[in-house]
Amino acid sequence: MSARGLGFFEKLANLTGALYRQQAAQWPRRSALLKEVYSKELALPKQAEWPAIKADAKKVLTAIQSGAYRQLTVREALVFTGVALEITFWFFLGEMIGRRHVFGYLVPSDYVSADTKKIVAEQKRIEARGY
Repeated sequence: MSARGLGFFEKLANLTGALYRQQAAQWPRRSALLKEVYSKELALPKQAEWPAIKADAKKVLTAIQSGAYRQLTVREALVFTGVALEITFWFFLGEMIGRRHVFGYLVPSDYVSADTKKIVAEQKRIEARGY
C-alpha cells in the first residue's frame, strides 16, 4: 500500500513555512535597505535644493520650447517618460488617499447640494404664489 499524498492545505502550509523561513533570514537586510530608500527618495526637498530644482524646471521648459526633445535618444526619452509617469501616478495615488476611496468621492445617498435646495425652494415659493 502506498503512502497517502499531501493534500492541498498541507502543501500550502509547507510552502508557506519554507517561504517564511527564507524571508525571515533576509528581513533585517531588506528592512535597512527599505528604510534607506524611503528616507532618501520620499523625503521633502531641503531649502538648499530649491535653486537646483528651479534651474532644472527652467531647463525643461526651454528644451520643450526650443524643440530640443527631438534630439533625445530612445533610451533618454524612455527614462523621461518613466519619470513623468511616476509623477503622474504619485499624484493620482495622493488623490485616492485624500478622498479615502479609489473610484471617487463617497457622497451620502441623501445628499442634496445647496444649488438644488435653492432651486426647490424657489419652485415651492412660486407654487405658493399660484403662478
